[in-house]
Amino acid sequence: MLKQQFFVALLLLFSFPSMAQGIKGTIKDDNGEALPFASIYVKEVGSGTSSNLDGFYEYRLQPGNYQVTYQFMGYATVIKNIKVGAGFETVDIIMKPQVINLASVTVEAKAEDPSYTIMRKAIAKAEYHLLQNDSYSAEVYMKGTGQITKVPWLLRKTFEKEGIDTSQVYTSESVSEIYFERPNTFKEKVISVRTTGQESDNANPNAYINSSFYLPEVVNAVSPLSPRAFSYYKFKYEGSFRERGYEINKIRVTPRSKGDDLFEGVIYIREDFWNIHSLDLTTSLMGFQIRIEQIFAPIKGEIWMPVTQKFEFSGSIFGLAGSYNYLASVSDYTVTENEDLDPSVILIDEKIEAAPEEIKAIKSGNVEEGVNQVFKEDQEVSRKQFKKLMKEYDKEERKEAGEVDVVSDYYFNIDSLATKKDSVYWVTRRPVPLTKKEIVGYEREDSTYYAEKAKAEADTLRLKNGAKFQAKDILFGSYYKLGDRLRFDFAGFVPRLRFNTVEGLNLDFTGTFSWRQDTTARLRISPFVRYGFSGEQLYAKVESVFGIGKNEQRGTFRVQGGNYIEQFNPTAIDDLSNSLYSLLAEKNFAKYYEKTYANVSFAKRFRYRYTVGVKLEWASRSELFNTTDYSIFDVENREYKTNQPANNETIVGGFVDSKALISSFAFTVKPWLKFRKYNGRLIPLEDSSPTFRLSYKKAFNDVLGSNTQFDQVEFGLKTTFDLGVRAKIDIEGEAGKFFNTSQMIFTDFKHFQGNRLPFSPMSVTGGYRLLDYYKYSTSDDYASIFTHIRFRKFVFTQLPMLRLSGLKENLFVNYLATPTSDNYTELGYTIDNIFRVLRVEFVQSFQGWKAKDFGVRIGVAAIIGNSND
Repeated sequence: MLKQQFFVALLLLFSFPSMAQGIKGTIKDDNGEALPFASIYVKEVGSGTSSNLDGFYEYRLQPGNYQVTYQFMGYATVIKNIKVGAGFETVDIIMKPQVINLASVTVEAKAEDPSYTIMRKAIAKAEYHLLQNDSYSAEVYMKGTGQITKVPWLLRKTFEKEGIDTSQVYTSESVSEIYFERPNTFKEKVISVRTTGQESDNANPNAYINSSFYLPEVVNAVSPLSPRAFSYYKFKYEGSFRERGYEINKIRVTPRSKGDDLFEGVIYIREDFWNIHSLDLTTSLMGFQIRIEQIFAPIKGEIWMPVTQKFEFSGSIFGLAGSYNYLASVSDYTVTENEDLDPSVILIDEKIEAAPEEIKAIKSGNVEEGVNQVFKEDQEVSRKQFKKLMKEYDKEERKEAGEVDVVSDYYFNIDSLATKKDSVYWVTRRPVPLTKKEIVGYEREDSTYYAEKAKAEADTLRLKNGAKFQAKDILFGSYYKLGDRLRFDFAGFVPRLRFNTVEGLNLDFTGTFSWRQDTTARLRISPFVRYGFSGEQLYAKVESVFGIGKNEQRGTFRVQGGNYIEQFNPTAIDDLSNSLYSLLAEKNFAKYYEKTYANVSFAKRFRYRYTVGVKLEWASRSELFNTTDYSIFDVENREYKTNQPANNETIVGGFVDSKALISSFAFTVKPWLKFRKYNGRLIPLEDSSPTFRLSYKKAFNDVLGSNTQFDQVEFGLKTTFDLGVRAKIDIEGEAGKFFNTSQMIFTDFKHFQGNRLPFSPMSVTGGYRLLDYYKYSTSDDYASIFTHIRFRKFVFTQLPMLRLSGLKENLFVNYLATPTSDNYTELGYTIDNIFRVLRVEFVQSFQGWKAKDFGVRIGVAAIIGNSND
């Protein structure tokens, strides 16, 4: 190790004589306190750096004369003209608190606060600032520093055993090249990266860095410059100051009701141009606190871009607390201006000023002429008309790009040598000097690097080649590569060991052969073999799936067949839950029948927006009976129910063995679906459009021995939308009708998603909480509706302390209409996001508008459940 350090020192001494000059020093306030992460911007090279936690900075420059700007939030900007010679110039900076002038505006008691006209103009110009650049490129240096600040006593021994040092500072550094091109293309290439410890994915600030406060939302939080901002925020004018010849307004941003997805703090707006000068805002996400500081600087003419960004993440979960701080320094900007849009817009706030004459070109939708009159002829324009002009200008550009429904196009890649850079490279590229703690962290990491490198490479090779067979794989499963394109996955016997009253203890063998030619052609063949020890019956089936085309245009063929045991409603209850309730509580909720079948289906997706599917199946369905009454605990006055489902429309013993030939057709459309693009791949934004579904099913009598006949038509809807600023609503529903049902049995009834377990369904809609599994299954008309409302604040969350902890309150109403359901309704109240992972539901059911049952259900937090839809 000592030899390596000596070698590096010699290399540094002799390798860079041409770059051994620049500026360095400390940045402190007038009390001598260090100012960490202060921004240093060099006008002549269009780049800069930041001070470290100790207030120290160092920046290499060629000999010459430079204008250097020093900025720190809340302090007066310092501009120095510095001459760099053969060595480093030491320039220590003392910064004084910014003097805010309140005398420039007189605020009367009943008059509107001046901040509102400032923000109205800034909001009106937000779209303009997103469009003012045709393109830009830059280099981003990002450094993250994290530390565990609190460990619960239950985990302290575990941490000690694993060798986790809570006093250690974990550091990550990266250098990326970024490129933006209108209307929405963003490219990022990581050219170098170095880490100590494990970077926290939850605290990664890339989503914030790649976003903009000129957008309506910043990572799902409402921007103070959003068109909806006045519904969410109150603003207060706190004065102004002069900088670089401009008047800078200080605006206090306060949420009307504190909570997740809103910002609080200060934003500085440049007078007349209405762009962001800097900001210091805090928000929360699921109880975690996030603070964002951004400092902008003039890059080219009147184009101001962020040069320094700070991000602070902090919070705790289950008593484990930590913090992660990031600094992003943006340099080497190259900007291509949008020549259509001149910066000197004469913008009139018609709410407090005389409204200018309406520009007819904007009103009629003539974008080209409107742009000419506003930007070339300098005509006065109202906020309302200017916002409309910029919106139409952006819409036309997206049309020309050919992808109006793509909101962002993001490319990301990591250079193959990004992790190979040595310490010599980082000394020359790192714009922010390391602190002593960070240096210790790197030395500790380097001391274990070579010992762990061989193990890491071996693990990577093992994962790449697939596992070798081991005896434990029979029990717990594994996967095996059978060539470059073929692999076999085996689930293992232990995870598939189950119990039910029809088969008794049962075991299945589930395997999957997967073949992939490329990203557009895949084949999957899955054999299933299942044996019940009490029923003494062997079942087997095979499922094969062939997919062709890209994800957004995927066509899928499925062929299945065999003799297997099935639930009447395949999603009624999972096998594991049914096993546990049978063995421990003597309750057999699952109901089975035997099915010998063959089917073929095809589904075609068209850009995610449309999906068409057809299916044809022949099946022989046979009744099954209980073969065991075994239970670990014999519950007094309780015994297993028969395997025949209790249903209001059938008589006891009404199940009849049958054969059926059934065809089905389904069409799904998401008419207003929007997308993001990631490395050329479309990613649908599911909440951007409602989903409509139409399906038709027909059973043919007297064909291939079929003795079943019916027709079924069904319409479905699923959507999510905001109820103003107060809540978000989720709705899911379906309605249908059967025709020609003279030869129809219970197997083909419409079954609804009931629940008799103390657990909530994963999704907040689509499943009842207290409904019997088969009692209201029907062969007639039906309607099923689920409504779920997520409130910003409701009862307990009126308290800011609870709201800021991430706690949510929801209400839901579920309704079922069938000929025998008697207007079955569930009304529920939810305490959601408990410990950020759980929700508790209190549910009352009604029938005939009279109270029926009450229950408490526990499930995963709604934000997790809905993400799995």
